[in-house]
Amino acid sequence: MDNKKEQIVQAALKRFAHYGFNKTTMSEIAVDLSITKANLYYYYPDKNALIKDVLIYISEDILRNQYSIIDGYQMNLLDVLNALLETRASFLRDYYVLHISENLEWIKGQGVGTVLEALHGKDIEMMTVLFKKAMDQGEVALDDVQQDAACYIEVIKGLSLIRSVSDVLSGMPNAYNVDEILESQKRATAFIFENKLISKN
Repeated sequence: MDNKKEQIVQAALKRFAHYGFNKTTMSEIAVDLSITKANLYYYYPDKNALIKDVLIYISEDILRNQYSIIDGYQMNLLDVLNALLETRASFLRDYYVLHISENLEWIKGQGVGTVLEALHGKDIEMMTVLFKKAMDQGEVALDDVQQDAACYIEVIKGLSLIRSVSDVLSGMPNAYNVDEILESQKRATAFIFENKLISKN
């Protein structure tokens, strides 16, 4: 992404994170950047194109943080999984309005579906890396690492959506839900993995 596009994405992110996708206009983003609307449209022909780049920008930031946590794995799968959930919750706190807007866009089919599917695939790849490390170190026994990674990601994301569905449908954010989402995800993680861990004794 070139420097100008990154500036636009960062400005749009501030607006989207505060007001959501639907309540933010391209004109407002142009004003924030002190550029003409025509200049903004030169880089982004429509708001959906900009939304896609914003989602990719945030997702890449989250993934960088998560991979750095995975790099520190040392036979401590549950600790690493909980640290990954904490990291995701930290981003969710910052971008909760964007989270509910993202899910609403998915439901309404506004053209971000393919981007969200690609980002979902990257989440599965990231979790597969961690599960392979845990398998290689003999900490956990899994039948199909990639399938188990996909299942775990779907459970975690499903819990996030269930806990925030009323906010998604109403468009009224309640950021206190983030703590409930995190606790629910941690309980599910313990439930799934505590009996799968191989004893170190």
